[in-house]
Amino acid sequence: MTPTPTRATRALVIGESLIDVLVTEGPDGESVREMPGGSPMNTAIGLARQGVDVAFVTELGADQRADTIEQRLVAEGVDVYTAPRAGRTSTAEARIAANGAADYSFDLSWNLGEVPLPRGDADVVHFGSLGAALQPGSDTVDALVERYAAAATVTFDPNIRARVDRDPDAARQRVDRHAARSDIVKASDEDIAWLNPDDPLDAVIDRWLAGGTAIVVVTQAEAGIIIATADHRVRLSGRPVPVADTIGGGDAVTAGLIAALGTLGLLGAERRDELGALDEATLRRIGSWAQRTAEITVTRAGAEPPTSLEMLERSAPGAPA
Repeated sequence: MTPTPTRATRALVIGESLIDVLVTEGPDGESVREMPGGSPMNTAIGLARQGVDVAFVTELGADQRADTIEQRLVAEGVDVYTAPRAGRTSTAEARIAANGAADYSFDLSWNLGEVPLPRGDADVVHFGSLGAALQPGSDTVDALVERYAAAATVTFDPNIRARVDRDPDAARQRVDRHAARSDIVKASDEDIAWLNPDDPLDAVIDRWLAGGTAIVVVTQAEAGIIIATADHRVRLSGRPVPVADTIGGGDAVTAGLIAALGTLGLLGAERRDELGALDEATLRRIGSWAQRTAEITVTRAGAEPPTSLEMLERSAPGAPA
């Protein structure tokens, strides 16, 4: 498929923003540092760095940590929409293992309140993670997705946290419901295995596709990614990269996926029917761009996705031109 010249993609991202408290074991003991994070926030920044016009609907506390979050978003060119600040900022403590993997614990709340919204429609609305799971804010997320879906492609990342989603059966029902409402689902193989311990990976992919999802993308860490439609199942092998940590790697896949679809002019409700009919070559191009976005991200400490210029300078074969 030849890319169609378009205006900048307009994205609406809905979900939590928080402070990642990164605890790293070293020869001299533990080191602790704080960074703004949260899966939807990481995705919003990843999109902005690839030239997408991003509006981010989130909750901010009434404290200095929230100031840090907002300053980061504004510096990245993300438009922030939030209710009047209240309470304290949520945190996620991430303990970084020797291989770069992060184990999380949380201190959080989620209540969007009366949020002002951007004018006009979006080409894509992205939601997921804790914002789609925690009440009372998750009901507001569902309502906003429904409101914007008439004009926008809908993308969803369950980004399961077992310490928050303590009931696998209830979580599976919720994720299946959200998947059925979404055009594109991106999930890790670990998320899928936790939600569906008795089902093979391909069976879960088939279930989501049969339920109405057009494209399912599964990340498998260093093993690569799967990008699937009803007609095609493309498997892209991972490439070895020096991993600093894995924070934001999955979110980078989401950002790269959306950015690639926007480059190819495939976002918006009017293109909905085309997504499930994409040929294998186009799926490979989209998947390769998303995969490369993540590979660059995990070579850096914290969630630091690449810009469009970095992607073009270090692009993988098959990436969108």
